[in-house]
Amino acid sequence: MSGPTDRNDLEVLSLAQCLSLLRSRPLGRLAYLHKGGPVVVPVNHAVDGSTVVLRTTTGGKLDAAISGEPVAFQLDDHDPARGTGWSVLVQGRAELLDDDERISRYQEELDSWAIPNSGEAGWIRIIPDEVSGRRLRRHN
Repeated sequence: MSGPTDRNDLEVLSLAQCLSLLRSRPLGRLAYLHKGGPVVVPVNHAVDGSTVVLRTTTGGKLDAAISGEPVAFQLDDHDPARGTGWSVLVQGRAELLDDDERISRYQEELDSWAIPNSGEAGWIRIIPDEVSGRRLRRHN
């Protein structure tokens, strides 16, 4: 079943569909500005409501992402053999997460491959201004 389409004939996904897809894969991409230029890095994530949560080492990504500049998080998937795919984009701002109760819950949910549990890390949450998604289906 398909929903409304955009001007490129891609199916426009609802917020509920976008959030479900965000929860379906552990690895997405964080985009932020650093030293005047765009940076895109792969990150593990969790979803809490419509908020995307990340754990990263202190410095670098953490400092740049919470600088007040806009950030984006993107997750997608595709099946070239079937000509199908989808993409979800979360645009907003990042903020440092310092709620110990939430962090404890996220630590159970989020398996950050690149950061040992004993390593010094910080938590970021992306507060969305916009969540959008599209689905591509091959036309026969």
